[in-house]
Amino acid sequence: MVLSMFFIFLVGTAGSGKSLLTASLEKWLVGSDLSVTVVNLDPGVESPPYTSDVDIREYVDYGEVMRTFGLGPNGALVASLDMAVGHVDDLREEIIETERDYVLVDCPGQMELFAYRNSGPLMVSGLRGDDPAVSLYLLDSNIARTATGYLSSMLLGVSINIRFGLPQQSLLSKPDILTEDEVEEIVQWGEEVYLLGDALDQSADGLVREYSKSILEMLENLDTVTGTIPVSAKNMTGFDILYGELQRVFSGGDNLYE
Repeated sequence: MVLSMFFIFLVGTAGSGKSLLTASLEKWLVGSDLSVTVVNLDPGVESPPYTSDVDIREYVDYGEVMRTFGLGPNGALVASLDMAVGHVDDLREEIIETERDYVLVDCPGQMELFAYRNSGPLMVSGLRGDDPAVSLYLLDSNIARTATGYLSSMLLGVSINIRFGLPQQSLLSKPDILTEDEVEEIVQWGEEVYLLGDALDQSADGLVREYSKSILEMLENLDTVTGTIPVSAKNMTGFDILYGELQRVFSGGDNLYE
């Protein structure tokens, strides 16, 4: 029997690449001789790029919920997640029975519907139990390539951090669509806050500039501006650095607890 399982929740906005990263991270961990359980927590997904060991769709029928209650896609997702909370103990039992080292939890694509309903945090806490856990927050390169986009993404990440109460690591998803210079600049924004401030001064004006500077100052005061790791699910790069950060979290000595 596995004494402790390490839970990794992948969260991010729709289209940020959570499911593909889940598949690639599973492949990398298995290739490193580690055992992995993959959990699909999105009741509305049709064909995820991985084979899930535990699947929320076995407990709630998203299509049936939509038809029965006359709901649209978002309403059906909310209702399905609310219903699924009643099965969280069954989901956790399934996970425990796999007796694996790591548990990758692919969270719903509509992150805001998952995170800001009570069902989201309840699902996260119920699945992990007392086991060590971390959330990987994906910043979409399409958004994070600009200073204002990066800052707004980090602000959203802070709110997710508050809702889930887990140590959190930011990842730059899909860095392969950027140039090397763009990736380096984004990484530097996370390491040297003043560089992000300079970029905001150069790229924003008026109220947007004032709002951005105020938000950056707030994040600095809260000490929540952290480094961002570029991880490409397509090219399988960045996983060694990510794994090192995960080990620091799970050993209890990392700075991801903000």
